Amino acid sequence: LYFVMKYRDLVEIYQKLEATTKRLEKTFIISEFLKKLHETNLTETILLLKGRVFPEWDERKIGVASRLVLKAISKSTGIDAGKVEKEWAKIGDLGDVAEKLVKTKKQATLFSKELTVKKVFDNIVKLTTTEGHGSIDNKIGYISELLTSAKPLEAKYIVRTLLEELRVGTATGTLRDSIVWA
Repeated sequence: LYFVMKYRDLVEIYQKLEATTKRLEKTFIISEFLKKLHETNLTETILLLKGRVFPEWDERKIGVASRLVLKAISKSTGIDAGKVEKEWAKIGDLGDVAEKLVKTKKQATLFSKELTVKKVFDNIVKLTTTEGHGSIDNKIGYISELLTSAKPLEAKYIVRTLLEELRVGTATGTLRDSIVWA
């Protein structure tokens, strides 16, 4: 039996983590979440909880520039890149911009599917291995594919993960303790 974990379940955890500054509370939130987690999703989920797709000993980075993400937000929402940039200048966090613009997107999405943790993880990993002719367009495509299917809050955390700026306060120690508690 293969258990598919919805990305929105992880987003709920991100929100709870972002809502508290207390380390013990963060540890508890993560440990309770891990207890319910199926082992098929464990590795990806733990890495994503840290805002990563590679373990710390792995030197690879997601390495996506803000401009690339901006273009992907524009493509997936149908909103002009100039307007996206103005919002970014006003708000200051591209994740928050994505959340806001996905709420108001112009394009009806025919190919929208509910996002899974595996899908988000796999698309982000693809970004790190895409090289050569047409790679920029391919990368924008991988990001747009996620953002097109994303709910507003999902878009926020996808963008923050891409830029390696998750901002939910999951330090290595907190995560380690959560695993021990679980």
